[in-house]
Amino acid sequence: MKKLVVIAASLAVLSSCTPTPQKYAGTLTVTDPKFNSAECKEIRLQALNYDDKVGGRMAIGLASGILLGPFGLPLAAAADASQEEKRKAFAREMHLRCSSTPLPKNLEEKPSKPSAKKS
Repeated sequence: MKKLVVIAASLAVLSSCTPTPQKYAGTLTVTDPKFNSAECKEIRLQALNYDDKVGGRMAIGLASGILLGPFGLPLAAAADASQEEKRKAFAREMHLRCSSTPLPKNLEEKPSKPSAKKS
């Protein structure tokens, strides 16, 4: 039963991920004036060669799950979170270079923590 809950939770987390750069490039509007710019062509080419490190993340998740059981989940989640941030940053840059539309909410940068003000 615990394994089923863990699998369901993992699938829920993965379903909310930023799409891979290759998939995101496919969602861009080809009629947008920015789409045929040199900057957009360059980043779309980089998207074709983008390595999402799926094999490495799967290996970390499997190894930590086998060796550490449920205690390995935070390690696997941290590896996925790091890769998710990289995908998000890449998709954000691609959108800015290739689209005239406003940045989608899911690609907006999180506000950094406010620094302590000196009195």
